[in-house]
Amino acid sequence: MKMLARLKYLNDEGFEIASLSGYDDAESEFNAKILYLKPGSRGGVRVCSEMFRVNSDEMEKCCTLFFSYLSERN
Repeated sequence: MKMLARLKYLNDEGFEIASLSGYDDAESEFNAKILYLKPGSRGGVRVCSEMFRVNSDEMEKCCTLFFSYLSERN
């Protein structure tokens, strides 16, 4: 559950998670992505993405966690 662990780490470190994406694609190397915002060295913000290979169970857990993070923002 590498994507789930990474999502937890990014949130715990204060990165703003912008989106999660998942694809039903068994043939490609990656089928899911985390998009997050990272403070830049000059005061700006960088948009970063990381790709993962996940099954449906892990993606569901990631989505549930992501939506809990969204509800905490407001």
